[in-house]
Amino acid sequence: MQELMGTRDVLVLSGGASRGAVQVGMMRALVEAGVRPAAYVGTSVGALNAAFLAGSEPDDLPARVEELGRHWAGITTRDVFPGSHWTRIGHVVRHPASLYSSSGLQTLVRTWAQHERLEDLPTPLRVVTTRLETSEAVYHDAGDLHTLLMASTALPSIFDPIRLTGPDGPETHVDGGIADLVPVAGAPSLAPTRVFVLDASVPARLRRVRTPIDVLLASLAVSMRVRPGVDLPGVEVVHLTAPDLGIRMHDFSRTAAHVAMGHEAATAALSARAATPAAA
Repeated sequence: MQELMGTRDVLVLSGGASRGAVQVGMMRALVEAGVRPAAYVGTSVGALNAAFLAGSEPDDLPARVEELGRHWAGITTRDVFPGSHWTRIGHVVRHPASLYSSSGLQTLVRTWAQHERLEDLPTPLRVVTTRLETSEAVYHDAGDLHTLLMASTALPSIFDPIRLTGPDGPETHVDGGIADLVPVAGAPSLAPTRVFVLDASVPARLRRVRTPIDVLLASLAVSMRVRPGVDLPGVEVVHLTAPDLGIRMHDFSRTAAHVAMGHEAATAALSARAATPAAA
């Protein structure tokens, strides 16, 4: 698919926990199609992926996508959700607002996001968080990048909430997916002519209750689906999705399958789009 003259592409990356790996495959398909984003919007794991991709110039994107794939290949569940049953009990005693320490997540954030300030990224990025005081999504365009990414990925009750300084003082922020799981609403301020939505989310599912975290994540998935759709008049929106493997959202054992599935689904969607008269 050849880039059109004057096209300004904005990529929107959803939340999806371990399914965030499908976005690596989708990005490979977009790179192969010649897409070079002018900006990104990301929430939760999508914010982490987007921050890594936005850390280079558009011309360096192919190599950046492959590097992101290597990072994903090395993640285990313990990297993100650290500790044993007994160490988690100790954590809850010390931090009653969360089930898990944020230490593993913090290591990922600092490894993947090597710029200090959001506004210093070579490619613009909007990071989405949820302000608990108002239950609203906030689309950040400036601030400490690591702190904002920690807030955007702070699943309520799983990780500690993050305190950010707002216009009226300190505010409490949690995972951006709570208020805007697929944050298309963050795209208009970036003046897109075309929006690619890299949707790693799946409908709420709870086939078998194994642990309290299964119930909690399924409940959060329901709450994340309540936001109405966003209209973008005059903007072409290309929504990319991938099949659901049915694994738990905190299970990182199927990363390779997720990457391959994301690439296959996105390649098929882009090929079908290119074959239609409207895409010519």
